[in-house]
Amino acid sequence: MTPTTVRAGSSSGTMWLGGVLAFAGLMTALSSTAMFVQGEPLGAVVTVLVGVVMLMGGVALFLLAKRACARIDGRGVSWSTMLGARGFVAWEHVHHVSVPGMGDPGGAVLLWLHDGSVVPIAPLRRTQGADDNTGPHPWYLRAGSTVVRAHQQWLAAHAARGRAGGGHGLS
Repeated sequence: MTPTTVRAGSSSGTMWLGGVLAFAGLMTALSSTAMFVQGEPLGAVVTVLVGVVMLMGGVALFLLAKRACARIDGRGVSWSTMLGARGFVAWEHVHHVSVPGMGDPGGAVLLWLHDGSVVPIAPLRRTQGADDNTGPHPWYLRAGSTVVRAHQQWLAAHAARGRAGGGHGLS
């Protein structure tokens, strides 16, 4: 299975915002050279400082938003939020994956484990579409179906190995 990274729509938007803010900060800092050439050194220094603050804020926003994602691979699902701790669940512990709709309990894509516990994939939180009546946002449904497909692929590969080993779980 090819590793896949899925990101919340809000994280993608925040990454873009951070990039635009960093670019605006860079352009602001560079524009101070014109002020310096025109003989306004105090204005140039203030403009450089404002530009650098915008640039650093944009880079920080971009990096924090980039961190908030889920990574799906052949071993399982790992994730991290912008500021929170990281998480990981191996496929062998997952009974099934559910993608709750707007009226269902659970605020994120859920991993139902064999021991009966439920683990939400925190960065894949359910959000509503632009129109309150449309249901979950399309990015959420795509991200959820990616996790479901990956788990089904793991189950199919695991079942095929079990059959190849004589049905005794031998690989």
